[in-house]
Amino acid sequence: MAEQSTRVTDETVMKVIVDHLVVRGVSAERIVRGATWKADLGIDSLDILTLTQELEDTFHVKIGEEDAIDLRTVGDAVDFIVRTSGAGTAGEGAHGG
Repeated sequence: MAEQSTRVTDETVMKVIVDHLVVRGVSAERIVRGATWKADLGIDSLDILTLTQELEDTFHVKIGEEDAIDLRTVGDAVDFIVRTSGAGTAGEGAHGG
């Protein structure tokens, strides 16, 4: 299969976020683009950290601390992953890390 060329879309990122948060007790119906992590979804900083790591591993992107702070809603995270994965596909490994 050509998994490398699989395009990252809003839907694929949302699926990972929903799957991750539902396991932690968040109702799937509450996980919408405008939902904020703490106020709307009630997840803490550790949950955010583990979600960030899962998104990095799944979509082969790097979410720095400063970037993570700016991702205040589900939609912010989706947009960041879609944008970053599209920009970083050809240059993966450029930072060696």
